Amino acid sequence: MTSLFFIYFCSLFTAFKSLLNKDSVFSIERKYIQTAFHFLWFMALSGIQLLPAQMSDRMYISDNQIDTLKKGQLSVDIDNLTFFKNNEYNSTAQKGYTLPGFWLQAKAVYYPLSTIKLEAGVHSIWFWGATMYPAFAYKEIATWKGKDYAHHVHALPFFRVHLALTDRMSLILGNLYGAANHRLIEPLYNPELNLTSDPETGLQFLYHGKRLQLDLWLDWMTYIYKLDTQQEAFVTGGSAFFNVTDPASSCHVYLPMQGLALHRGGEIEMTDGTVQTLINGALGAGVKWNRNGRVMKNFKTEYAFTGFYFPKGRTYQPEYGFGHFIKSAVQLNDFNISASYWLCNDFVPIFGNVFYSSISAKKDRMLYKNPSLLNIRADYVRSFGKGFALGVKADVYRYMSGKMYSADTRLFQPQNFGKNTNYSLEIVFRMTPSFQLSIFN
Repeated sequence: MTSLFFIYFCSLFTAFKSLLNKDSVFSIERKYIQTAFHFLWFMALSGIQLLPAQMSDRMYISDNQIDTLKKGQLSVDIDNLTFFKNNEYNSTAQKGYTLPGFWLQAKAVYYPLSTIKLEAGVHSIWFWGATMYPAFAYKEIATWKGKDYAHHVHALPFFRVHLALTDRMSLILGNLYGAANHRLIEPLYNPELNLTSDPETGLQFLYHGKRLQLDLWLDWMTYIYKLDTQQEAFVTGGSAFFNVTDPASSCHVYLPMQGLALHRGGEIEMTDGTVQTLINGALGAGVKWNRNGRVMKNFKTEYAFTGFYFPKGRTYQPEYGFGHFIKSAVQLNDFNISASYWLCNDFVPIFGNVFYSSISAKKDRMLYKNPSLLNIRADYVRSFGKGFALGVKADVYRYMSGKMYSADTRLFQPQNFGKNTNYSLEIVFRMTPSFQLSIFN
C-alpha cells in the first residue's frame, strides 16, 4: 500500500511540475493564478460567512441511501428542478444561449424489504416557449432534426431497482443515480447537464466505506435493432475517492480518481459509421481544512491531471491530449466562492464544458493551441425546509491564451482564442416532497 501511494504522489508531482515549468509550452500567466488564490485566502481569513456545501452538492445530488426503517412503506415522491440559466458567451469556443424550463419526476416508491427499494414513474423535461421536442435522449442541448423527429412532449418512463447487498455496497438496475452524484470534475462533466440531460439508465455499483467511496456505472444511451440506421452508444464510468485522513478531521486529505469512456458502434446496424471510443480520465489530490467555526466552515484546494484518448477515431480531433486543473474554494454560511485554473494540450471532454476543450463548438473544424482558462464562481443556496431549496450561481470565464488553427490546413488564424470574458447566471429551485400512502406488513 505504501508503494502505491508513493507512485500515486510521484505521478501527481510530475504532472504538477510540468504545469509550473516556465519552459513548458503552456507558459502560464502566473499573475492571474496568484490573484485568484490570494483572493480566496483573503475571503477565508476575512470572516465572511461561508456555507457547508457548494451548490452542485445541495441542489443537484440525489439521496442514494436505502432507509432500512421504511420496510413495507409505499409513498409518492416528487422530484422537480425549475431553472433559468443565461449564458452570455463572447468567444470562438461556443455561442451564448438561454435555458428556461424545468424537469419533473413523479414516482411511486416501495420498500418490499429493508434492503430493497423500488421506484416507478415518469420523467419529463419542459422548456418555456417550446412546442415541439426532438424525439431522442438528451445528453446536452438537443439538435433539431425537423418535425419527423419530434413530439409535443418529452417524457420517459422511470424505473429503478436499488438492492443493498451489504451495509456498504449497493447494486442499482434501471435508472441510475447519475449526473452530479458521480462527483466528476468540471473538465469531465458540465454541471449544466444537471438541468438538461435525461436520467442515466443501465447498471451501477456503489460502495460507501470509511476510507473509500466508489461509483461504477454503465449508462446505455442508444439501443439498436437489427438493420437499424443508428449506432449503438453507451458510457462506462468510474469515480473513486480515497480518504487519506478522516473527513471530519481538521485537515482532510483525499485522492480522487475518475474515468469515462464513450463507445459508439454496434454489429447489427446498417450504418457505415466507424466504431468510436473516446476516453477521459483524471487523477488528483485534494486538501480540505475543516474549521467549522461560527463564521467559516472550511477551505479546500484540489489539483487534477486529466487525460484524453481517442484510439479508433477517424475524425479531425486529436488522438490524445492532457490538461491540468487547479481549484480552490472557500465555504461560508450562505455563499460559496471558488476559483479554478485550467490549461490543456489537445484535450477533448466527453461531457465537459466546451470551455475545457481544444475544439471549437462554434467554428467548424477549428482547434486551439494550448488554451487556458480562469473561472471565478460564486453561488448562494437558501433552504426553505426539508426538500425545498433555492440556488443562485454566477460564473465568470476568462480566457488567457491559445491560438485557433484549422484542422485541415493546420494554419493559425489571425483571431486568438483569448483574451475575452464570458458570463453565466443560473437560478434554480429544487423540491423533493414525499407523501406516504400506506405501510404493508
